[in-house]
Amino acid sequence: MAALMLALGAVVVPVGASAAEGDVGVEGPSHSGTGTPTGTKRATSALWFNDGLWWGNLWDTASSDFHIFRFNAATSAWVDTGVATDTRANTHHDVLWDGTTLFVASYRFVNDGLPAEPNFPSTMRRFSYDPSTKTYSLQSATNINNYRVETLSIDKDSTGRVWATWQQGNRIYLNVTGTDGATWGTPFPHPAALSNVSVDDSSAVIAFGPGRIGVMWSRQVDDSSDGMYWSYHVDGASNTDWTAPEAAVSGQRSGDDHMNLKWLDSSGGRVFAAIKTSFTSAAQPLIQLLALNGTTWSANTIATVAECPNRVIVLIDESTQMLRTFATYPKPSGTTNAGVCTSSGGAIYEKSTPLANISFSTAKTARIVDADQYVHNVTSTKQNLNSLARGTASSGLLLLADVNATSRYWHFYDPSGGSGGGDTTAPVVTGTSPADGATGVAVSADVTATFSEAMDTSTVGSGTFTLESGTGAVAASVTLNSAGNVATLNPGSDLAAGTVYTATIEGGSTGVKDAAGNALASDKTWTFTTASAGGGGTPETVTLTATADSYVAGTSTATNYGSSTLLGVDKSPVEVTYLKFDLSAYAGRTLESATLQLRSAGSGSKGMQSVKLVADDTWTEGGITYTNRPALGSSIATFGPTTANTSYNVPLTLAGLAGELGQQLSLGLDTGSSDGLDLSSKEAGSAAAPKLVLTLR
Repeated sequence: MAALMLALGAVVVPVGASAAEGDVGVEGPSHSGTGTPTGTKRATSALWFNDGLWWGNLWDTASSDFHIFRFNAATSAWVDTGVATDTRANTHHDVLWDGTTLFVASYRFVNDGLPAEPNFPSTMRRFSYDPSTKTYSLQSATNINNYRVETLSIDKDSTGRVWATWQQGNRIYLNVTGTDGATWGTPFPHPAALSNVSVDDSSAVIAFGPGRIGVMWSRQVDDSSDGMYWSYHVDGASNTDWTAPEAAVSGQRSGDDHMNLKWLDSSGGRVFAAIKTSFTSAAQPLIQLLALNGTTWSANTIATVAECPNRVIVLIDESTQMLRTFATYPKPSGTTNAGVCTSSGGAIYEKSTPLANISFSTAKTARIVDADQYVHNVTSTKQNLNSLARGTASSGLLLLADVNATSRYWHFYDPSGGSGGGDTTAPVVTGTSPADGATGVAVSADVTATFSEAMDTSTVGSGTFTLESGTGAVAASVTLNSAGNVATLNPGSDLAAGTVYTATIEGGSTGVKDAAGNALASDKTWTFTTASAGGGGTPETVTLTATADSYVAGTSTATNYGSSTLLGVDKSPVEVTYLKFDLSAYAGRTLESATLQLRSAGSGSKGMQSVKLVADDTWTEGGITYTNRPALGSSIATFGPTTANTSYNVPLTLAGLAGELGQQLSLGLDTGSSDGLDLSSKEAGSAAAPKLVLTLR
């Protein structure tokens, strides 16, 4: 049998779940003979999903090579295919599967804080795949550079060119192939002055849409320019034509040389970076999720210094619209070295958050634990999970990590996702504007539909969301808001007065679908009647609950309070509350009145509080802190004094609010009083949550 398996080029590595008390996950094959085989600083990936199977780039102790392994989900075992990816021990790798070709970038690595060394080639091997035999074959092997570096990552742009980045000589370097994806050019430094970094810095590259390649790097030169920087190149432009760097985060100790990047395919410019900082105070963030939405970066704390996390990665589950982060944390109770905070390792834990409302709590779930030894350096895939667009439908999740003391791989496999247990619920239309049967609707009104979940942008358009009257179809454009759950139909001209209109959203296989590919079950149709000539329309009152709320405190400038049930407003110490409401469904309407509903919590205040407009809507409930808080604008209301456990209706002046219809509205609450006020947040329950009541025509 062994001879037969060798003849087939595949060896089953016998692996069983470890039976030690306190273990989580599965112990895998030995990697004796090579160090840190999954890499260290997390810019790289070792796994990929193809042809309905998970694959990995793992060390084979028998041949002393790195090989392509296939994961057998039924037995939770790794199967060696015998195809070598690198014959050199003590190399790190970044693996990219593009749907047709497998790219494996291999490099000798230098230890943390040491400079790059010449005469150690970094290579890229390309492999084709035969689905009939489920085997990979080497196509070519070329050199990316001639240096031993701390970390190197690759990705492919829309023209077929593969990019690589690394740090060399205290500069961020790049190289790129031709459109054949194989022939490398001459390495060159990023042209910006801010790419001049320290010997301890590193970089990562990612393709994102439409038609761009981005690079992020750390900068730790011990001054105010420290941080994590981002620059991008438009596909097809000159190799050295990159945008001026922008700081995703900045300030001393705000960055470190750990980063892992992902792109949400359906979102255009949404990029996510899981990064480590160099902060040392217990309440400060040690790992963060940086989120790029369009042109603006926001920072969201994943875990603080006190939680002692390290070496974080982020994965996007498109079927459930979740961001899933994994990092090393201190080991759980009941295991050897439980609770010890050390850079040597610990256990792999997960923290996750919905894409639509990024907020990480302190709760986490153990995914890989060796009760007797430290686990470290978790890795997975560059691909998004359970994604129809990237060929990972029903992929589930696979993680791989390293127990250095025993030279063993460990893995965790979660089969859920897609048809394998993820989002299979059809979306529904939860609200429309105008409402079904509404009369006296303004002729200038847009038509909107609110869905129960985020929708697939490519399925929501003028072909699936239509408006008709007795005279035929209305020419209109259709857009989807940034959260993906509100579609707006904007007629090309004013509607006819005194006319019945019918709006239709197409369901079924050719209609609108959610981000997981589930279709609206059937057509959604509703009618409304516009106001007669000279009429002003019938007023409509809507009540909106805050989509995000938090407060910031001057005494803990880096702490996020997004999960708190209270919202603080105070002068000494300074506390400022922030609220966000989604007004995207009301573009083109006329605002007649606006009232903010608030409920005081455990304390009232003898002072007066102010409600102010906030122009910057990029803050998030899980990321806002005193340090990154947006500026407050003009006051639109005052209220007070207040008593404990009492509800208040605060009328808002309409100046400035009308321009917020059709988009997000952010409000800030501050005070000149040292007698602080505590308000209830939406986490305290729907009855006490901040609300906005609007009267519209």
